[in-house]
Amino acid sequence: MSRRPFLPDRDAAPTFELTRDLRVPRADVHAFLCDLRGYVPLHPFIESIEDLPAIPDLPAARVYRVVDKIPLGPFKLKTVYDAALEPRGDDEVRGHAWQSPNVRLHTRYGLRDVADGTRLVERCFVDAPGGLRRFVASQARKAHDETLDGLKALLEGTRADASGDPT
Repeated sequence: MSRRPFLPDRDAAPTFELTRDLRVPRADVHAFLCDLRGYVPLHPFIESIEDLPAIPDLPAARVYRVVDKIPLGPFKLKTVYDAALEPRGDDEVRGHAWQSPNVRLHTRYGLRDVADGTRLVERCFVDAPGGLRRFVASQARKAHDETLDGLKALLEGTRADASGDPT
């Protein structure tokens, strides 16, 4: 599987876009977005993450091997893919993911200061063969939406642990 970055055309519309306003400083959101390990308790599909060596095409990125379990009717489909998170200044983080068969995601997380914190805008671009694209886009949107809800609750201090106490 090639781990060359998938960079959509500059004028391409994202496959989906999600926005959250978080009552925390931009630096806190940026720091969280740059380390995929923090996503594990928030992302509904991630089972495990392993650090990988840097790759030449993305020298500033942290690279990971990710194991997901994706619901497929009454079953769960185990998938393994590589992902990278690349800081692009203090107001942008780019995500890259590569999975067989020729599935690639490119995510742009834009951060901007707002009156009481940070506006996070995620633009996700999905590239996948034929009919697989719709399934991948649907699953990615669902997982990313849930992850951003968890990120907001976690960083704002409103997420409860199993005992009901805020973490």
